[in-house]
Amino acid sequence: MNKLFTLLSSLGLLLLLLPLISYAQPSACSNQITVSYYDNGVLKTTTVNNGQSGSGAAVCPVAGAQYTFSASSTADAVLTWSRVISRGTTSANDVVEPVSTANAPAGTVLAATVSFTTSTEFRIRSDANSYPGSKCNKDGFLYMTFNPTLTLAASGTSATAGVCAGASVTLTAAGATSGGYTWKANGTTLAGQNNATLTVAPTATTTYTVEATTSCGQSSQQITIPVKDVTIAPAAPAICPSQSTTLTASYTGISATYQWFVKGQSTLLSSTNTLTVTPGGTTTYQVVATTADCSTITREATVTVGPQTLSVSTGPAAAICPGGSTTLTATSDNPAATFTWSPGTGLNATTGATVTASPTASTTYTVTATTPCGVTATKQVAVSIVSPTFSITPNAPSTCAGDAVTLTASSGGLTGTTYRWYKSTDLGTVLATMAALTAKPAANTTYRVDILTPCSTTPNTQNATVTVNAKPALAISPTSTTVDYGTSTTLTASGGGPYTWTATTGSTTTTLAATTASITVTPVYTTTYAATASNAAGCSATVQSLVTVTRPLPVELVSFEAGWDAKTPVLTWATASEKNSAYFDIERSANGETFKAVGRVAAAGNASARTNYQFRDQNLGQPAAGLLYYRLHQVDLTGEDTYSLVQSLETAKTASAFEATVYPNPFDSKVAVQLFTLKAAAATLTLHNLMGQTLLTRSVTLAPGTQDIALPEAEQLPAGVYYLTVRQGSNQQVLRLSHR
Repeated sequence: MNKLFTLLSSLGLLLLLLPLISYAQPSACSNQITVSYYDNGVLKTTTVNNGQSGSGAAVCPVAGAQYTFSASSTADAVLTWSRVISRGTTSANDVVEPVSTANAPAGTVLAATVSFTTSTEFRIRSDANSYPGSKCNKDGFLYMTFNPTLTLAASGTSATAGVCAGASVTLTAAGATSGGYTWKANGTTLAGQNNATLTVAPTATTTYTVEATTSCGQSSQQITIPVKDVTIAPAAPAICPSQSTTLTASYTGISATYQWFVKGQSTLLSSTNTLTVTPGGTTTYQVVATTADCSTITREATVTVGPQTLSVSTGPAAAICPGGSTTLTATSDNPAATFTWSPGTGLNATTGATVTASPTASTTYTVTATTPCGVTATKQVAVSIVSPTFSITPNAPSTCAGDAVTLTASSGGLTGTTYRWYKSTDLGTVLATMAALTAKPAANTTYRVDILTPCSTTPNTQNATVTVNAKPALAISPTSTTVDYGTSTTLTASGGGPYTWTATTGSTTTTLAATTASITVTPVYTTTYAATASNAAGCSATVQSLVTVTRPLPVELVSFEAGWDAKTPVLTWATASEKNSAYFDIERSANGETFKAVGRVAAAGNASARTNYQFRDQNLGQPAAGLLYYRLHQVDLTGEDTYSLVQSLETAKTASAFEATVYPNPFDSKVAVQLFTLKAAAATLTLHNLMGQTLLTRSVTLAPGTQDIALPEAEQLPAGVYYLTVRQGSNQQVLRLSHR
């Protein structure tokens, strides 16, 4: 077991496999194969006997993770791990891709490390015939199939081969057991997208990730949708005066024709995919590529002519073990720069962007970058020789119940150190693989970290016990109450003391002078009062009480109601009497906290009889999400004001409502798009013909509600069928329109 642990530790594998199997002594001809592997932390084994073929159970692979499988045979044999490309009618006819192979005396373990994100089959072969002096003539084969629980596929065979910019691709995931799916594009979460399918229209090559809770736990899968594009190489060449350079354009689609120009000029320089130039000064060139399968694409490349500026950078300082080595890499803003390193002590080379340093003493290396025009720049990087010292900070940590504590492990600054954190009572679950661990223990807990440095194949173990102290058991009475404007109420805290009292009205928080258990308050507006106390362990707790203040209207309001008339909210109210009343502002909120005026109605001024009012909220456009909230802001002729109680109005729309229609359709000359959205954000309108060519792109800024956008450019289109893609953030609709 120690031998395998040492082997796998030296390889730096993500999953360390310890052969926990006891093997019997081989018989005269015994070729039994045993495979051990970890499936998300659970050790599993599978076995096949003399000359037979067998299949192991599937694991639950995590995208990007490495899995290590160890195999052994009871015969002296050549062990070969392979990835199966296709199964043959017999094992001898399999098409395979070897992963690792070795001559293995009976009982010797051969490990293979692989990663996979799609269904993959592996084979271990024990070939006793090919091992010199083997007493067994039986081949053994064991097949293992690994099926990810979470799957991800793109619609159409062209999706992963490359699509035109803006073309729609549907991604479909399967395997979630609860909670739906989380989608990401190039690592950024797509808000509001949790269905099994996602329709996208990437304008550049994009990697999409789907995450979900599956029967294997939290799983993820990735798929990259390449977008066909034109690139220029070199992308930003830097040359000396009077030198020439050749720019080469390449298209990742089917084919393209090219035209080269100086940016801003119309003179054709070349009609091939290459352009050789000798500019007198820094010049930007454009290539216009007319593609056979997508739209016309224009790209630029700037040729910089010396004298040139130059910068050079390296990675951070490195700390290595005595007798160890590290890789030093230099980069420059000039792609034509060459590099030299000094001193040469401990270096495997003194030229090139990357060198390996193996000094016997701490050394500071200097790298010099030189351009073809003779400009130079230097940078230094230090390599220190460090003997490992292990610790956890803080060494006697404590926290309060429910609060987090951060433990940081150290090896003395050695580069390349790895960490694995556990609870001492659960060494099968890895909590973190970084130097720092942040945890919220509910009770006193001992944490263990295994620190593996390049100086050793055996990890160093450090422990730290976190002491968890209880917080004060505070309470407050009443937890909420309602008072009339100008009246007082008493709040009482218990379970601690002395107390710190605060009052929060709106977004303003004020600390009160009182430190007693009871306080009497007379709030002018609705206020949240909070009492905080600490105990001897330094742990604090806070309790709150909401005091709602009712402020009567200067007018005698007898009713205030909210309802729907088709898709329009209608507010009605009535007063029994009014005195010096100027107007009513009608205010709307989507969350019940932040209100905005959406209309104004003039008041009667002075009235002793019933007065009825009505307001139609035309600016909403269409029903919004969840609940709407309305209130009246009444203002007197003197400027004094007050608010009514809030009325709520239930809606049926979702927060991501987004609707687009075109009219008329079919159209003869004029055509427009009617858009409804709840978001104030930019939107893009893209018109394609049936060949997928982009004919029109328009960017507009939308306000919440409904708006009409005319498309006068469409009048010039030939008769036919077109597709209009309307996209705002993650919302998108594709509309079919016909021009007669």
